[in-house]
Amino acid sequence: MSLLKKLASDTAAYGLSSILARLINFLFGFLIINYISTAEYGIYGQFYAYAGFILILLTHGMETTYFRFFNKYEDNKKVFATTFFSIFFVSVLYVLISIVFAPKIASIAEQPEHKEFVYYFTCMMFFDVMTALPFASLRAKGKSAQFALFKIINILIYIALNILFFIILPKTTIGKSLNDMFFDNKVAYIFLANVFASFLTFVLLIKELKQLKYGIDFNMYKKMLPYALPIMLVGFAGMINEMLDRALMIKLLPFDHQTNNEQLGIYTFNYKFAMLMTLFLQAYRYAAEPFFFAQAKNKDSKRIYAETMRIFVIGGCFIFLAITLNIPIIQTIFVAYSANAKVLFQGVHIIPILLLANLFLGIYFNVSTWYKVTDKTYFGAIISVIGALVTIVLNVIWVPTYGYTGAAWATLICYMVMVIIGYLLELKYYPISYDLGRISFYILISGVIYGLIWYADKHFAPDLVLHTTFALMGMASFLLCVFLSEKKLRKTVDKA
Repeated sequence: MSLLKKLASDTAAYGLSSILARLINFLFGFLIINYISTAEYGIYGQFYAYAGFILILLTHGMETTYFRFFNKYEDNKKVFATTFFSIFFVSVLYVLISIVFAPKIASIAEQPEHKEFVYYFTCMMFFDVMTALPFASLRAKGKSAQFALFKIINILIYIALNILFFIILPKTTIGKSLNDMFFDNKVAYIFLANVFASFLTFVLLIKELKQLKYGIDFNMYKKMLPYALPIMLVGFAGMINEMLDRALMIKLLPFDHQTNNEQLGIYTFNYKFAMLMTLFLQAYRYAAEPFFFAQAKNKDSKRIYAETMRIFVIGGCFIFLAITLNIPIIQTIFVAYSANAKVLFQGVHIIPILLLANLFLGIYFNVSTWYKVTDKTYFGAIISVIGALVTIVLNVIWVPTYGYTGAAWATLICYMVMVIIGYLLELKYYPISYDLGRISFYILISGVIYGLIWYADKHFAPDLVLHTTFALMGMASFLLCVFLSEKKLRKTVDKA
């Protein structure tokens, strides 16, 4: 149990930084709706969808590889240096290609008049990638507090610069002159703020780079690549599942360019609420990934993996209810802040679909542990490619007809397919006795609670106060079910 408490405490520490960072960034997303158009919001969402793909390509599986080799070799500093230099050389090549082909890249992104976006975006990605392995080093060493501090500093700098660019400078003569001279699209402000924030965070992490003096171990690197490249494919396919809908939507929607950007803006806005589930998964993953590798040699590791899966599902189901049951009050708050929010909330119906999709993504992360700790990463690549194909096919079929609603359903089906395939392979190669009964019960009861309150809203239209009362009762009912179920489990274990 002490091991699970350690995982829980690390998840809380990583979660604190992630929650604060994402919460601030989440609120920032709503802050700027008063300063940019719905179409510009769509461009913002489109480029940040590309960021996920590029991050996977530039790190090319070396972050997960670092954790695996960190626990396999005593010379941890040489492991760090070898993985970092691999990322660095690939990133430099990316920067050179992006600079040379910036006009062409801007055209492909449907923004031919804004090649400067490519320059800003390239700088942003370079410094983001340069911080990836130093942050991984902090995680591997268990320095969760320092990790959290630097993550929070990064987002605070980012938000402060956006406030400067969007709110303070436009009120000054210098700011108006700069805007007239350089920026006819305010998305550039967001990119610039990210560039500076990423650079300053890289400076904060310089101390971790002292490990680079140990140089590249080419014999070790030869062993790393067969492990890393399937992980890259897993990550790339995973990013297709997570982000491709936003990258494709601008091309698949059947409207004019302006309307397509607006539809993408609506999708991006509502997706932010589903990202709160991803936030929980991210905090959990930061703590669980090094934890799982460290426990791989433990004879009791499979029981620990099964326990963590059940605990994750409980947390994920509660987050699903906390968001979906409180959507009316969330809408009221944001519409009161900005009339633009009313337009953006046209896509509110996709929030439960995307939250459930991200819950299944978290379940898949737990299931995927087996092929990582057994060095069979090629299975992860196969599963992720299948998921990516499901995403692409369903988006191509559904988005032209059903718009962003089709994209949301495609995301959910993709992750469900990946969970099923991953679990079936796990049964064959590395069977873990998950408590499928309780896991299914928690998912089912959260769905029933959501369905009952949705039905009451639809047919009885209670006022906001009554709805909020029902929402609180629904969340309390779920927690009570968990308490009774887990209490019964503990008694059974104690008797055994």
